[in-house]
Amino acid sequence: MHAVAGYWATAPTQPATVVMPTATGKTDTMNAIFAAKRLGRLLVIVPTDALRAQLGRRLETYGVLPELGVLEEPVLRPVVGTIEHGFSSKYAAVDFAGRCNIIVSTVSALMASAEPIRRALVDECSHLFIDEAHHVAAAQWDQIRGYFDDRHVVQFTATPFRADGKHLGGRLIFAFPLREAQRQGYFSKIDYIPVTDYADPDRAIAVTAIERLRQDLDGGYDHLLMARVKTKVRADDLITLYQELAPDLAPVKIHSGETKKQRTAALQAIHNRDSKIIVCVDMLGEGYDLPALKIAAIHDAHKTLPITLQFIGRFARPGADNLATACAVVNRPDPEYDPSLRQLYADDADWNHVIRELAQTAVGLQQEISEFEAGFGSSLPEEIPLRALEPKLSTVVYQTRFTDWTPEAAEHVFGKERMLTHPIALNQQRNLAWFVIKDHTEVKWGNLKTVEDIHHDLYIMYWDRDRNLLYLNSSNTDSVHKELAKAVSGSDAEIIQGEAVYRVMAHVNRLVPTNVGLIDVRSRARRFSMHVGADVTEGFPTAEAQTKSKTNIFARGYEQGSHVGFGASLKGRIWSAKTVGSLHEWVQWCDHVGTKLTDDTISVDEVMKGFIRPQLVRERPPLAVLAVDWPLNVYLNTSDETMLLYDGKTYPLLDTELQVTDHNTTGPILFEATTPHWRAPYQATFHTDGLSIRALDGDVAVIAPRSRTTLTDLFDDRGVKFYFEEETTVEHGGFLLRPPRNTPPFSPTKLHVLNWAGTDIKKESQGPHRQPDSIQYKIIQMVRAEREWDLVIDDDGAGEAADIVALAILDDNTLLIRLVHCKYSSEPQPGARVADLYELCGQAHKSVHWKRGTELIDHLTRRERHRRSEHNRTGFEVGNETTLRALQHRARYLRHRLEIAVVQPGLSAAKVSQPQLQLLACAEVYVYETAQATFDVYCSA
Repeated sequence: MHAVAGYWATAPTQPATVVMPTATGKTDTMNAIFAAKRLGRLLVIVPTDALRAQLGRRLETYGVLPELGVLEEPVLRPVVGTIEHGFSSKYAAVDFAGRCNIIVSTVSALMASAEPIRRALVDECSHLFIDEAHHVAAAQWDQIRGYFDDRHVVQFTATPFRADGKHLGGRLIFAFPLREAQRQGYFSKIDYIPVTDYADPDRAIAVTAIERLRQDLDGGYDHLLMARVKTKVRADDLITLYQELAPDLAPVKIHSGETKKQRTAALQAIHNRDSKIIVCVDMLGEGYDLPALKIAAIHDAHKTLPITLQFIGRFARPGADNLATACAVVNRPDPEYDPSLRQLYADDADWNHVIRELAQTAVGLQQEISEFEAGFGSSLPEEIPLRALEPKLSTVVYQTRFTDWTPEAAEHVFGKERMLTHPIALNQQRNLAWFVIKDHTEVKWGNLKTVEDIHHDLYIMYWDRDRNLLYLNSSNTDSVHKELAKAVSGSDAEIIQGEAVYRVMAHVNRLVPTNVGLIDVRSRARRFSMHVGADVTEGFPTAEAQTKSKTNIFARGYEQGSHVGFGASLKGRIWSAKTVGSLHEWVQWCDHVGTKLTDDTISVDEVMKGFIRPQLVRERPPLAVLAVDWPLNVYLNTSDETMLLYDGKTYPLLDTELQVTDHNTTGPILFEATTPHWRAPYQATFHTDGLSIRALDGDVAVIAPRSRTTLTDLFDDRGVKFYFEEETTVEHGGFLLRPPRNTPPFSPTKLHVLNWAGTDIKKESQGPHRQPDSIQYKIIQMVRAEREWDLVIDDDGAGEAADIVALAILDDNTLLIRLVHCKYSSEPQPGARVADLYELCGQAHKSVHWKRGTELIDHLTRRERHRRSEHNRTGFEVGNETTLRALQHRARYLRHRLEIAVVQPGLSAAKVSQPQLQLLACAEVYVYETAQATFDVYCSA
């Protein structure tokens, strides 16, 4: 209350945000502010009908204030009116408001009135309180808040952050820590009971939760169980399960698909304790006060931290003496849930500690953002919220020599009349400033004095004091803003331009230029030309090298095992294709750029030599094809819910493998889309127009959540990636890429020779019976003996990540991922057959995307479920389902290190040939450059 009063005393222009955990008294805080500040007429906005009624009752009695003696009796209570539907006229709305001290409404009820009527009502109110304020980023909530731009607004919430990343706006003025709420008994203890069951998780959760409920009831506690599901269909299914398992506890269900009478009857049965179990779909939601809810059976976990904390808060509400510790029974949640929740759903998690830490971290982040804004002081403009800015990753960089900067001088450059935001928003601690310019220009389509074009440009300035670098970002890319740079950082500020800008592409492996601009210094007839795709090869001329200069280049590649893109122009502009969500991220990117620009050891000539110049494929490369794979954009941008349908059976696209069926060097490439259920053959043909792919025996259907297409259409739209020998790939819909170098052969001294006694070198897989004479069985024993692994799994089969996958968490918080690919020998005796290595090297190339360990573990989880449900067997050699789930939760917080190994007993170390060594060398270089992975080869003597 005092924080709000103090904030209001500063005549703020932003709403105040108050953060209070569930059950710590938001409603009574509203009462206290209303009574102490003698507010004129208060409008309170809530999210649900139930909360409107509940809050209305508390406000009209002043809550706990009279009984605690804060307000002395007799107390004149406020008149509280609730809005349940729209008004028919301004007169009715104003008359209603005039009869109330406090008005409580949902957004939908308030918006049910026409705009003029709604305006008339809110104009009668002096203050606005918003309950559950994490909703304010929604359009209608924000519109209502906008009505009060000239009046005081207080936003109350337990979770001041949203799953979609949108900000609540306003200034966070008070946050009551969850740890303090726990210490003071406002947030009761809660036990976490994890359930691991891949076969029938719903039944396992229900059995465990009902058992806990019965224990609590036998102990004399007045506890209720809520089973949470995400859809009405799921609720209809689960009510049957609960009625089967606990008919004496009279389970009921409640969701929006039922009639009001049915919902009322279900709630009455719960309140009367005629029923002890309720199956629920997002009902009894925010702010709903039912402390007896103490057992949460979470069949469908929420995917985001804010909603999860709100949900848990319902069960952690304290109450009478006949209430005890709450509990949550949870199976492993969907892999798409919020990364913050991995820690919460770890098997050994102490929810009382983890919830506190997660909430504190999330609230702390919002406080950090609020403090970052506060660093701009009163200079932040009202017209444009700081949090609305999403700058491009772009900058020009100036070398400065002054010991300080004067960002305010920007006003002299542009003139105050052009400044939309005035004064300039300035954060002195971060050496960061921004402003917006508004320009009026003549229209280009006529000679008119009465019509103008109005254009706005954003400018951001960041001065790196340590490196003496000034970074300028602007939506006006027609200039390098030399006058502005000199005004704010000194007349001797000098732009970094020329070929030095191409240093930003240093330390990026497998650089592929996608755009190159050329200027001809001699020919005026062809002064400038832009080269894209295969045409970029012309951007690196040989005979014309003395007459053409590269003016700008954009290239993509791999830096520290991650896919990146950089662009640079001779004039000094540097950019990336990404858009960031905050100024803070832009500053971090600038620091990374500055590190390279100031590194004089970087040779631009060497950077240019390393470019891989794409060529449009017009004929089949005369090389052996090693493998075929989905392009990177499919792995990054495809939902787990996207399925492939063929031969009447569906399978997840991300778990479907593309396999070459013939490692030929001429003619069409034959490959298959393979799953445990089916194999669909395809053919890729090279011709003068590029590359085309067709189905050979019926096309596979691609079924996404909101679309349906075919696999050939997907190949045409997204492309497909073919790996050939000699470090050659064909990708991006038909572009050939080959590094301009001669890779030295793989050193024979790096071959690991194994004794294959007792092993049939023509038998690759150990099979479901784990045959000891197989190659895979022997290697699994070898891998298990290498170290203490957390998990070793036999993933052999269509769609595998590798024949053997081993995972271990190291002491330095690194997740070690070891992928081992095995292949049988084509002949009974080891030799120098290069064909024995084609598929293995192709698998090594395809393995690099599994460096994203979280995706690998999700993949392994889905495949283990399939093995259990379809074949009633497991792939675990070390560890189990619980281990896998624990790794899944921790993986997002760890660095990932990838090791790739290939095993071919048909390869003889004594007889190894140059073609074999060359093939192995190219695989080794590829996996290192794209994923920083090691590469081991196991063979025979």
